[in-house]
Amino acid sequence: MKRRDFIKNTSAASVPLLLNNIPLFASPSTGNNLLDMLAQSSQSCGKVLVVIQQNGGNDGLNTVIPLDKYSTLQNVRSNILPPQANILALNGTSTTGLNPAMTEMRDLYNNGKLAIVQAVSYPNPNFSHFRATDIWFSGSASNQYWDTGWLGRDLDTTYPNYPQNYPNTQAPDPLAVQIGSTLPFSLQGPAVNMGYNVTDPNALLNVINATTDPAPNNDYGHELTFLRLMKDQSNVYRGRITSAYNAQQTLSTLYPASGNTLANQLKMVARLIGGGLQTPIYIVNHPYSHDTHSAQVNSDLITGTQANNLSILSKAVAAFQDDIEKMGKGSKVTGMTFSEFGRRVMSNASVGTDHGTAAPVFFFGAALQAGVIGTSASFSVNGSGNIDVNSQVNMQYDFRQLYATVMQDWLCLTPTESATVLGSSFPKLPIFAAAAPLPLEGVSLTGQYYQGQSRLNCHAEQNGKYRWYALEFSTDGSQFAEVSRQTNTSLAAAATYTFLHTTSAPKMFYRIAAQNLQGKTDYSNTVLLRSSDRQQLIRVFPNPVQNNNIHVEFFEKVDGPVDVTIYDLVGAKVYYNRFSGVQNSLAFRVPPSFSRETHYILEVVYGDTRAREQIIFR
Repeated sequence: MKRRDFIKNTSAASVPLLLNNIPLFASPSTGNNLLDMLAQSSQSCGKVLVVIQQNGGNDGLNTVIPLDKYSTLQNVRSNILPPQANILALNGTSTTGLNPAMTEMRDLYNNGKLAIVQAVSYPNPNFSHFRATDIWFSGSASNQYWDTGWLGRDLDTTYPNYPQNYPNTQAPDPLAVQIGSTLPFSLQGPAVNMGYNVTDPNALLNVINATTDPAPNNDYGHELTFLRLMKDQSNVYRGRITSAYNAQQTLSTLYPASGNTLANQLKMVARLIGGGLQTPIYIVNHPYSHDTHSAQVNSDLITGTQANNLSILSKAVAAFQDDIEKMGKGSKVTGMTFSEFGRRVMSNASVGTDHGTAAPVFFFGAALQAGVIGTSASFSVNGSGNIDVNSQVNMQYDFRQLYATVMQDWLCLTPTESATVLGSSFPKLPIFAAAAPLPLEGVSLTGQYYQGQSRLNCHAEQNGKYRWYALEFSTDGSQFAEVSRQTNTSLAAAATYTFLHTTSAPKMFYRIAAQNLQGKTDYSNTVLLRSSDRQQLIRVFPNPVQNNNIHVEFFEKVDGPVDVTIYDLVGAKVYYNRFSGVQNSLAFRVPPSFSRETHYILEVVYGDTRAREQIIFR
């Protein structure tokens, strides 16, 4: 699709939200049919994909460096290759290292939270920035010209007929959020763009003032101004995005203080996820071009343009991962990077590299099978068996294999749906851990023990159709057994289900397990009950809450600070505070914004202990 046509066809319902003067677009469509289809399929899955675009074509050989071929590379790119002594070693491999500027991502790798997929490309690659980007966004072959994106089509599969009848109780939030200058082609659905977009992270924080960055004074700018006006008038997601953003504060101290707008974008994404926004797909953009035809490195070979770009990426990803884990969302969020192509094996005389083919792709998150997928990079040679100016990194994996893996192993699409999105079946890669259970979204479990019997209440906060759901019991919190099971059934929104279980165990752990229609089994929060007189971890009183004053009594010793969070029944975080010096009880007052006669979930976390109670305000 031509970019001018794309702008004209972008959904008018996509409205720029401005937070900190960063424009953000969210919509029922991404503008990319493939991406729209992906987002729709994945919103009910409870998992989140964050995509980082590295514009310009990153030099993969100077990013993920094949140590076993270092001498070969030194012969053909000695003016840009980092000294071997400065390359960052990775645990478990002697053939692969990272650029010296990527210490934070090296640490993520060594801690099991980073996967590297080697030499990703596609047959007959295109070296035009625009065309190559469209290929990655659409998921097409190099000789196919699709006008929809892979994520848009994915979302459209899950959310048919979007944007008609959206938002609704099952899908109250935008299907995708894009932070960047325009809605990405990857989010283009069959009819509309499935995303909500902002151009600059600073603008997103100005949502209340609804200010936008000035459009250029040309035909494109005039179209853009009109489009923004239409979006501002029709945006239905502003309240949800603002509420989620304000409900969650940044918890990580690793974000750079200044000079890293990628980190600013990811900080915003973390707050939206932590605040309860149910959007499954976020796309952010690296602020600088990776198109390093000249001056790629300084004379020391370890600093310069590319090193700065990689340092920005490394610090931003590490801070985001730390933040999302501190928010308790680490198990449901995975990120990936991509650039439209790599660079050539041989450097040029301008201390740079020219457009090339294959390059590595990074995945980050807590649910990965961390490590290196593929072998150390290999190179094409000329008729004499030598590397020359036309030599390329040989492709090992088609980028559509990554998409197929993400769709099936992360975003809950079936193999048939994935093949429909991509136009063909592609073999999956071992990117995700085989057994990585994710939270059962929209289901909260509470309980009490009384006279030899556990009484469990399961509250469904949103509709859910499952092959089966079951109450599971454990005496150690590790090995669970089923107490009861219901098959071929739905959990109705705003309904409460009660279970009774007779036991005399001193400690009782309970959780709800549910298998969705795609065959994935997820779990609710775990409830700990005790058979002694002080079996409960906390008591909240008075309950119903009067005059917004909440008292919490602890039935065991409190270890360290206490984090108190209140969620509404759609999972949005509406209150958070950390209290120090707590001993046996805690009293605090919440703002008067809580709705009367409405149920909320109060969560208390101290040390390794997490306890929840359902509360109501009157």
